[in-house]
Amino acid sequence: MSEHNEHVYFVNQLYRDFLLPTILGGDTPAILYWAGKRITRKYALSEFEDLSEFFKMAEFGNLTIVKERRSSVIFSLSGQPISDRLAAGSREFSLESGMIAEAVEQNRGRSAEAEIAIDDKKETVQITAFF
Repeated sequence: MSEHNEHVYFVNQLYRDFLLPTILGGDTPAILYWAGKRITRKYALSEFEDLSEFFKMAEFGNLTIVKERRSSVIFSLSGQPISDRLAAGSREFSLESGMIAEAVEQNRGRSAEAEIAIDDKKETVQITAFF
């Protein structure tokens, strides 16, 4: 990992896993979810390739589509940032799920919501967007 990437990674962890939960308390998941939706709108990330590239650039992990169904899309989030966050006890992925929900909503033209499932064994996060 380059020095720049390590810096971005550290800042992400500092804000997301320490500072924001300290400030927001029990409202952290809901606020991060809606913040994720706003980020997707601001950066026009309705195309899944753009969203995946944004996740890489922001050091959120590797985002891939696992399966597309008639009323849902299943994504997998993996990589070193995910492994490290899970190892540190972080289980908060509402920002990512909000971003994905908004991207699916824009892409499909229908209202969408996302749910998170963590696979500790595989060190991945599955995010399913329902529309």
